[in-house]
Amino acid sequence: MSNDKELNQLLENWDGEKITIRPSAVDGFMNCPRQWAMTHIGGVPSVPGGRAAIGTAIHAAVEQEWKESIVTRKKDFNITAMADLAAAELAEMDLQGIQYDLGEDINTATGEAVKGVKTFAEDIVPFTDIPVAVEERYTIELDNPVASRLSGTVDYISSDTIADVKTSKRKPVVANYNTQQTIYKLLAEANGRIVKQSLIQGVVLKAKPEGHILALEPDVDKAKFAVNTVLEVLDVFHKQKVAPDMLFRGNPKYYLCSNKYCALYATCPFVQGGAV
Repeated sequence: MSNDKELNQLLENWDGEKITIRPSAVDGFMNCPRQWAMTHIGGVPSVPGGRAAIGTAIHAAVEQEWKESIVTRKKDFNITAMADLAAAELAEMDLQGIQYDLGEDINTATGEAVKGVKTFAEDIVPFTDIPVAVEERYTIELDNPVASRLSGTVDYISSDTIADVKTSKRKPVVANYNTQQTIYKLLAEANGRIVKQSLIQGVVLKAKPEGHILALEPDVDKAKFAVNTVLEVLDVFHKQKVAPDMLFRGNPKYYLCSNKYCALYATCPFVQGGAV
């Protein structure tokens, strides 16, 4: 007998509009199906955390400078301009609402973002070729009653390499991004790109920030299995023969299962131990 009333009612009221599956969301599904379903099918907005907002601001600044480099064919990164753009991006997100960690606010976030763009310019740009494109979206159409397409935006594309910019407090662990990056590779290749190498361009925002360029070995079988798992569950959900909370179960053991990272944490019955 199911008892996750919040999830069941939300998904029973699904309007039938098909969704887009993003590469990063596939890992989200595998880690906590309930959170994924509430957000991606139910449309429950997730409040952006300070860490995520800082990452978005750094991405915006890096994208703009690479676009100028593509035109001029020179790696003349203007750190001041990058800092200004990152600050403006954060200010815009702050107006929409950012859930900061204890002791953080727009000022501390802006300081972190400024350090991040400087680190990217100093530790990553000198060892990276000027790309042929940045923030390029690739899409594969899907034959699924709930999801219409698999689609994602790749941060960096060169003649045979794709890369994703990651910001964190610790050095990126490549294995944590393998499924996501492999899906990006499959998407890029399906859209005519040649991908011989996949990289993580990591900006580590610790006391003394540093940048890392890390290569990963794509695991195509694992990535395809993960995508197919999502699609199979969505197909069963569409048939309405199984209660949503039996398909999309919460995972209290997920390392991001906390009020700090999940806006749905406080009302999740799986956290409270009340769900079957």
